[in-house]
Amino acid sequence: MKYIKNIFWVLLAFVTVSCGIEDYKIDHNAIFPMGGQYRIISLTDETGAELATQIGSSSRYVYVANTIDNDSDKCWVRIGDYSTKSSLFYGINGKVSCNVSNKQNMTFSGSGVENLAGNVASSSATFSVEGVVVEQGVKCPSGEVTESITMTFTNSNFPGKTYKVTGWKYTGWPEDL
Repeated sequence: MKYIKNIFWVLLAFVTVSCGIEDYKIDHNAIFPMGGQYRIISLTDETGAELATQIGSSSRYVYVANTIDNDSDKCWVRIGDYSTKSSLFYGINGKVSCNVSNKQNMTFSGSGVENLAGNVASSSATFSVEGVVVEQGVKCPSGEVTESITMTFTNSNFPGKTYKVTGWKYTGWPEDL
């Protein structure tokens, strides 16, 4: 019986001490909340023709990611998975400038950026991009309110073509896919 009482007192002490500990706080990266995976809802060319159906379903995402140095003024922008090559009209992957100081108008841009699409170490292909992410900027079909993205880009492998992407941050809900 004494053994059970001792266990009880130890558990009581543990519970009492645990209640005084603050909840774990998540440290976000330098480009939070802009960084993440965005579902492409619309992809048009300069004539307004819808091109999203020409992209495989696994590539219908824009990724905005922080740099390895966790810079607050640079980010990586990529469309599709790592194997998406720059020979595809939507194939872009490179480091661009960004500004996350205004959460209602977080921007990213770059001109003549080396296009590392296809997960290559270097490339003669380039791209230019201008985009904006708005925190809590769109209500998805699931009812979830999340970040919206709008961007225009060019790919040097397709001269004279300009593409526009709109979408929302991945929510995980099936109706938002």
